[in-house]
Formats: sequence, C-alpha cells, structure tokens
Amino acid sequence: MDTREYRWRSYFVTALTKVDDENSSSSLTIADDAIFNRLLELEGATGNEDERLALEDTMQDIRMLRDRSNHFRI
Repeated sequence: MDTREYRWRSYFVTALTKVDDENSSSSLTIADDAIFNRLLELEGATGNEDERLALEDTMQDIRMLRDRSNHFRI
C-alpha cells in the first residue's frame, strides 16, 4: 500500500505543520490516537506489514517530537 493511502497519515502531517505552534501537543495527541486506533484495527490481520511498520515508525516520530517540544518549552 502506498503511504499516501494511509488515512491516519493526514493527522501526522497536520501535527508536523504545527510543531512550533501552541497547539502542537493536541495535534500530536490526535495523530497518536489515530495511529493507535489503526493498530487496533490491524490486530490479528495479515498482509499489512508495510502499514504496521509505517505506524510504528510514525509513533516513534511522535515521541521524538513530544520530547523535542518538551525540551525546548520554557
């Protein structure tokens, strides 16, 4: 599956555009929730390994962005 087809991806892209915004935390939470829900949908299903890997990678990216955001917050 092409990553452009991943429904949850739009939430992550939105969060990326708001990284330096005051709303970045809520955008990251929305993206994280969408990814978690998709992982639940895929639980027990086969043939979705590419999407699972993309989901896991994106979850790591969200953690990194949260850490970065918290590190630079005054």
